[in-house]
Amino acid sequence: MMDIEKVRELFPITKGKIYLNHASVGPLTTRAREAMERFLGVQIEGDVTKELLEGVEETRELAARLLGADPGEIAFVKNTSQGLIIPINALDWEKGVNVILNKDGFPANIYPWIYVLPDVEKRYIELKGCENFIEKCSSVVDERTKAVTVDWVDFLTGERVDLESLCDFCQKRGILLFVDGIQGLGAIKIDLSTIKVDFFSSGASKWLFGPLGIGIMYISKRILDRLKLTNTGWLSAQWVDFNNFSELPPLKNSAARYEEGTKNLIGIFGLMEHLKLILEIGPAEIEKRIFHLREILINGLKDKGCEILSPINKKNGSGIVTFKHVKTDSEVLYEELIKKKIIVSLRSGWIRVSPHFYNTDDEIQTFLSNV
Repeated sequence: MMDIEKVRELFPITKGKIYLNHASVGPLTTRAREAMERFLGVQIEGDVTKELLEGVEETRELAARLLGADPGEIAFVKNTSQGLIIPINALDWEKGVNVILNKDGFPANIYPWIYVLPDVEKRYIELKGCENFIEKCSSVVDERTKAVTVDWVDFLTGERVDLESLCDFCQKRGILLFVDGIQGLGAIKIDLSTIKVDFFSSGASKWLFGPLGIGIMYISKRILDRLKLTNTGWLSAQWVDFNNFSELPPLKNSAARYEEGTKNLIGIFGLMEHLKLILEIGPAEIEKRIFHLREILINGLKDKGCEILSPINKKNGSGIVTFKHVKTDSEVLYEELIKKKIIVSLRSGWIRVSPHFYNTDDEIQTFLSNV
């Protein structure tokens, strides 16, 4: 069993705020801060040792465990966008092919497709109410559809796409599947050894608690040989000896070939501690805890007559619960909550609440008493 009070000691933000805003920015833990400070202490001395650099591979292995992937399928990127842009650039896009996008998806998963592939046809799905993403895909895909790109969890509604069914849909038609996973990874368990996604990208800044400027890119080993060598730099190679550059080694036969140069080591060391924490507690336990808090939220909001935008059922739900008050304007309510140091988000006229596993039942009840 998780000791909530002990875990909460790792989150300084709990001392002064009720933080229910993990779909925006996750708060750093003391463990990550200390790891980052240790790294800075070493860099101040100018002694970035081989042993210290081994922490990169440890973090890669931890990320692979969380995703149910092979370490060779994991690369570190700056953010979700970069983790989508790299494979988009690395693929060949034949004349006449098309890509399927969710019109109301988060901009990180729209802009790259528009501007990196200006000559590729984009077909937009627009979901209304509880319409099914896969059913809508069926109405727009054809024999020229090369890829589908989707947000695993919608940033506004919190609706979760059934990735397993979507993978089956795409595989049967020979369609590549890109996933922006930032609103799910760290909150919802996932196993990419059984869910055949081709590309998955997630920044660490939300449900993984940060730090900012570091993220995880997954490229399935099934697809790696089909990709061009974009973003190729000297650290894309299989170096054994950094003291001898007379012979250039071959490139890595893994996703890490796209890590072209010096990495964000301070970000990687912070992320390492958060991956350890999540794996120590267990992704299934974290998901269970979040859905427990979600149920309290939804029931409490229902009792108050609020309009709930998020899915009610667990199958399509996530850590995000979005609503409007029956009487109070959302902007007014948001300002009142912020003044009371209850931190949520205001999005498109709705209040978005996103608790994590370390939040308590009492915190949720305090939030509800102020709605």
